[in-house]
Formats: sequence, structure tokens, C-alpha cells
Amino acid sequence: MSPGRSVGLEHLSLYAEPVPAFVAAAAAGGADTVCLSVNHPGVTDAQLRPEVLAQLDVSNVSVVMGDGFLLRHGGALGDLERQLDLIIEFGGHMANTCAFEPDENVRRDPRLIQDLLGEFCRSARAADVDVLIEFTPLSHVPTLAAAVELIEQIDEPNLKILVDTLHLARAGEGPADIAKVDPALFAYCQLSDGPGLSRGLTAYMDEAVFDRALPGTGEFPLEQVLAALPRDIVISAEVPLRTLEQSGVSPEERARRALEASRQVLNRAF
Repeated sequence: MSPGRSVGLEHLSLYAEPVPAFVAAAAAGGADTVCLSVNHPGVTDAQLRPEVLAQLDVSNVSVVMGDGFLLRHGGALGDLERQLDLIIEFGGHMANTCAFEPDENVRRDPRLIQDLLGEFCRSARAADVDVLIEFTPLSHVPTLAAAVELIEQIDEPNLKILVDTLHLARAGEGPADIAKVDPALFAYCQLSDGPGLSRGLTAYMDEAVFDRALPGTGEFPLEQVLAALPRDIVISAEVPLRTLEQSGVSPEERARRALEASRQVLNRAF
């Protein structure tokens, strides 16, 4: 990874905007890749997709990953495969899965989604798509350690780990934990920042979805995290900025700030 390399932009950063506006803002901020949510109406609506594809072409931005592949106990493989078709249509070659479970009273158990994830990996491999597993305390795969164990159990070559720096911190893990893992298991990093300590589940949920800190402005050891990850990993800013949005800051400016802050962190890390 060379200094000054463009960082991608995650869809969650500007989720409320029409997808073409999101793509245009990402390009204006210097991103050459984006992630698209397979649950966003601008992606799922067949009548809207041509406009998104046209904006991607005009902006010279490529889709690297599809986000929002939700793993549910007892869920159907067909639902995931339909979403896979969507991201393939946009040219994406990674599918990010998460076994979301926001109820803190439910015991976390990766085995509940292990079979479904294994089936999806095999289906995605036939389409030459890598599958990512995003760990978070808000899911049945709550930690990096749990993600590693799950990958070892499933044993599919196209299953990799996505590291979201917010979730890594909220799981109580950090650079030392990353260093213990085979580097070949990491494929993607979503970059954001925040306070070192969480203020509880409700605050964590709100932070994750709506209002994160710009990279380099919080307390996460971002430079050390990036230095512990493989140099060729995909880096993408996931920084929803509700406070700035409510104060009237434009989508283009919010994207620019998120991307520029991320590049500065990257340059310091390498």
C-alpha cells in the first residue's frame, strides 16, 4: 500500500443520499472504490440501477464490495443468492456478511449461522466472489477470535475477515489480537474512530449506524491496527456523520472530510 493511495467510501457514510449522489460525492472526495448496500432501495430497485451504473461509469468509481448480507438462524440461502446477483451486476467481487443480533440478552453462538455461511461461501465461490465475515458484539460472531474460529470450522478458501475498527474496539480487541492471526485471513478494513470506552449498547448502536468520529480524531489505535494488517488489504472509510449532516454540511464535504482524514491516518501508519 503506497502513501497517498485513495481510500474507498462505505455506503453507510452517506446512506440517506440517493445512490448516484453517494457515488458522485465519493468520487469528488478522491475515492476510486465504493461499497454498496444490497438492502438500499437505490440498489434493489431495478428501475433505479441503470442510473447508479451510469454514475459509476461517469465518476470512474468501481464497486468493490456489497454490504448487508444478513445471516439469520434458519435463514434461506436463496435470499443471499439474490443479493449476490445484485452486487455482481455492479461489478463487486466481495460480499460482506454479518450475523446481526442486537439483543444483548441473547447468547452469542456462531454455530447458529455456520452451515448457512458455509453454503453461501460455496455459492459465491462459483461466481468468483469472496465472502467476508464482519465480527461485532452486536452479532453472533462477537469478536475477531470468534471470526477466526468460525473460518477454521467452515474451511472455505473464499471466506475472509472484515475488520471494522469500531467493532474491533468495542469487542475489546486491538492490534495485538490482529497480529496473532494469519494475515491471509484479512481482506478488508472499514475505518472510523471514536471514544476508547463504549457508553453501553444503545450508544454503541447509535454510534455504529449514525455518528462515528473521523479517523484520527478519536481514541482508537488506528495507525497500529493498520500496521498490523496486510499492506494490500482494502481500506474504506465508514464514517456516518449525523452531527455534520444536521448542521448543514453537504454530502460532498462530509465525504471529503472522511476520506481525507482516512488518508492522513494511512500515511502515518505506513
